[in-house]
Amino acid sequence: MTMSPKKVAIIGAGPSGLVTAKTLLYNFPRGTFAPVIFDSRSQVGGLWPNYSTPTKTCRADYQVTLDPGMRTNLSRFTVAFSDLSWESVLQDSEIPLFPQASQVGQYLAVYAERYIPKESFRLGSHVKLTERVVQPDSSIKWKVAWVQKSDQEVPTACNNFNKEYSEDFDFLVVASGYFARPHIPDIPGLKQFTGRVVHSSALSKSHDPINDEDLSRGNVAVLGGSMSGVEAASTFAMHHSSSRYANVGKDIPTSRSIYHISSRPFWTLPTYLPHTFPSSRTTFLPLDLTMYDLDRRPAGPIEYNIGPIPKEKAAKTNSYFESLLGAEYEKFGHVHQGASQNSKSHPPWVAIGNDYAGFVRTETIIPKMGRTISVHPDSTTGLASIKIEAEDGESSILENIGSIVMATGFSPFESLFYLPRDILSILEYTTEDSFLPLVLDQGGTFRSEIPDLGFVGYYRGPYWGAMEMQARFLGKTWAQASSDLRQSDLQRANIRLLRQPSTQAWRGQFPMGDYVGLMETFAKDLQIMRTEMQGVDGSGPVLPSRYIYRFRRVSGSACSEDDNNTEEFMNSDAKSTLNSLSSLGLCRTGAVKTPETQTAIATAIFRALHGKWKSTRSGNFGEIIGSVAFHPRYPTLPAYDKEYVCEELISESADVPHSPTVTLWRLSEGGGSGFPMRIDPIDVDKADLETQAADHLDLLFVQNETEGDLEGNLAFDRHPNYILQKGRCQYRFWMNGVSITRWELSRIQAGHVDPDDSTNCIVYTRF
Repeated sequence: MTMSPKKVAIIGAGPSGLVTAKTLLYNFPRGTFAPVIFDSRSQVGGLWPNYSTPTKTCRADYQVTLDPGMRTNLSRFTVAFSDLSWESVLQDSEIPLFPQASQVGQYLAVYAERYIPKESFRLGSHVKLTERVVQPDSSIKWKVAWVQKSDQEVPTACNNFNKEYSEDFDFLVVASGYFARPHIPDIPGLKQFTGRVVHSSALSKSHDPINDEDLSRGNVAVLGGSMSGVEAASTFAMHHSSSRYANVGKDIPTSRSIYHISSRPFWTLPTYLPHTFPSSRTTFLPLDLTMYDLDRRPAGPIEYNIGPIPKEKAAKTNSYFESLLGAEYEKFGHVHQGASQNSKSHPPWVAIGNDYAGFVRTETIIPKMGRTISVHPDSTTGLASIKIEAEDGESSILENIGSIVMATGFSPFESLFYLPRDILSILEYTTEDSFLPLVLDQGGTFRSEIPDLGFVGYYRGPYWGAMEMQARFLGKTWAQASSDLRQSDLQRANIRLLRQPSTQAWRGQFPMGDYVGLMETFAKDLQIMRTEMQGVDGSGPVLPSRYIYRFRRVSGSACSEDDNNTEEFMNSDAKSTLNSLSSLGLCRTGAVKTPETQTAIATAIFRALHGKWKSTRSGNFGEIIGSVAFHPRYPTLPAYDKEYVCEELISESADVPHSPTVTLWRLSEGGGSGFPMRIDPIDVDKADLETQAADHLDLLFVQNETEGDLEGNLAFDRHPNYILQKGRCQYRFWMNGVSITRWELSRIQAGHVDPDDSTNCIVYTRF
């Protein structure tokens, strides 16, 4: 007798919901599950937009959507599932190491089209409530009630719902995400402030005319640290800098202060970090490939860690960041002003951003440590002052605030509104802790008392690999139809402990943030053998593509019986992803001149140039001292992602300055073919800076193994140096951590550089 498939209701068509449906369809015998995905949006992707320009949303039905142009803060190797490579999605297009949000939306659309039949989707369906019903035969059903949006939907209008429906399911999966609604705390005086108050999720990361209005009003205050605070402060700082240096030589707009208020210390990590392999070889890699490197873990079995972080471990992690980033960067990339002396024994918080530390260096961003106590509007000027209180109780006032950005995170509670109260009670639901609103078993997948209810991606920092593992674990548990589900007593105890006020200072930024431990523990429970990476220098990073689960293939709406062909089909994408790592220098024979390594090196150096430098040229004529300043602005050529206005001033004497020489330095983060950096000479008196200069320099990097080895390999000493060469100009950069300690510009004579000829060399050092 053939049994009917188990019906599974999945709430949410973002990454969590899609990977759950795909897993249930493919990783178990045909007919085991029949998933149905509900989502109130009209397309798949959740937060990730499958379009290139923002769209308007109804404020009464606010839905968070990421800025389409924003790049991911983890590389494409981590922002992916095991069985769909980015090469299959973008195909003939350049594949960036850090995709844009709209490209991630495109990835999810392709994933859904490839793996999930159209009849499995109920898009435009707003789930109102669910009910867990005990049937006469003692079986359990989940009744899901929803309303369907009108088929005559007008994209620019706020549409009402109509047509109510309900249906019974055997299982229910909560995949509605953690970032349900922006959270704005109730700060005394905030509601009376007549200036602009905006949540960080509503900011465009690119040029937005609204930012002109914000900066014209007065100073800007960004409330809240962590990821969104760093992004928001950097967004306004970039806009301010770009406005000031849009037309060099012309009037500079009034300077504004951008205050960033954070209640706790944090580190800002650039997207590319130096990575030292077991062979002592070092290069720059996307930060996730460094942070999730298996060789960073102690020898022996890898266990998942959740619970308060001991002082010793916290101090060790802070020391790791100091060593990794370097002392020069720490002065601006580690915000801890006014924190207690033992702050480095507390669990470190991190944010990701290439521009933040440079803006702190140039005092465009002014970090302030403390809690926002109150806002004091001035009805006459429309401005406000903000009172903040430091850890030691000392208070200070920030004046002339015209706009306030709330980088205060999101409320996860709205993602659970449809669950019955008695179910929430069993889940130990609380609205007092937005970090840990539920107490769940087995890596946040379910609660043993309610075995027919599952969770995928419901925790802060839902990395895609962890989502995929959670979906697999739920599917395996339900397919076995076992009532002997394990109750995670230790995990529950640790979560309850983390909820206590006395231990909250000792929990990590992401309470379930042990990504490597989580992936390895799931792999052990699921009996998945991690794929070994051939030719890699060391064990390599944890990546979704290294954890392949057994599967079945769906072709259209029918299942294929040829398991061998199916395995080859789905494994080919995982192989493609792993093969592309060779272009990043992970393999022992990795080449420095691949487009990906060029992008990594160029981005690391380009970021580190921000700010002011002292230039020194020596010779028989004496010593000439000058200065060089790199000012970031929005790129003026569409092929580039970053741009500096570089002003160089050289004085033959203190009393006789020369006119500044201006060049534009440009960076492409695409990671495709071509040159990642170029320099455009500009004559300020004769040319508009928006005009592309014909006499530009396209630049490639090589890295020295020894001094004078212009074709050097990826091996270098404690202070690596990179050479950027074109024609008769050679730039050399010495790195320590993620900072440039000094750099030189040499003029090449007769095809080589004479190291003894100082007249042809300019040395640049920080002031």
